[in-house]
Amino acid sequence: MYDRVYGNKEINFEASGGLINASLVMRDFETDSYWGIMKGESIGGEFKGTKLKELPFGKKAMWKDWVSEYPNTVVLSVDGREDSDAGYQRYFSSPEGFRGSVAEDDRLRTKEPIFAFHWQQQSYAIPHSAIEGGKAFDLGEVKLFLYRPKGAAIFHSTTVYQSARAGFNSVDGVWTYGDSGCRFDSSTARFDGNEAACPQRFAGFDTFWYNWSLNNPETKLLR
Repeated sequence: MYDRVYGNKEINFEASGGLINASLVMRDFETDSYWGIMKGESIGGEFKGTKLKELPFGKKAMWKDWVSEYPNTVVLSVDGREDSDAGYQRYFSSPEGFRGSVAEDDRLRTKEPIFAFHWQQQSYAIPHSAIEGGKAFDLGEVKLFLYRPKGAAIFHSTTVYQSARAGFNSVDGVWTYGDSGCRFDSSTARFDGNEAACPQRFAGFDTFWYNWSLNNPETKLLR
């Protein structure tokens, strides 16, 4: 999820109809600038070079899980019909990316599910398989805790927390934040304790390796 305010302007996005390295390119109505979702910046127009400001509020979920939590959800459709999901089934079952795209970087397989983010002008990726049950990383100026339930579906959102000071520790399978007393509850994917003392959410998103690496070839891979 990205902020819509840039240069004191609130802008409105739509899909441009174009792709770059098999990933979505958005266009804004106000300046006709184009924004590469995986690049994390505007790639053309008045805002060219402007970084997208990520917000840590996006959520991926399977329909069965979403409707269980939000039973009154309204489904968008065209003339009361939803498209068949056959195309998506073929896509997820294929080892190749969109229209036969493949990763040029062979550190991971083309369709390896990852959590990806930008930090301090550097792009990073972490395989989903490396963070099941929780994993802590120290990037110097920021310390991260990433969590995915073991065996979680690819559509499940990765939970990520950040800290500039204290680190994250696991004792007997329970993750805690420094000496704050905040403990991670895997059932809610939140740190419980004094809210002011607990860590804050961190922005990034779940995608496939080919989507990310083709657009961010200098990515550092964390395991």
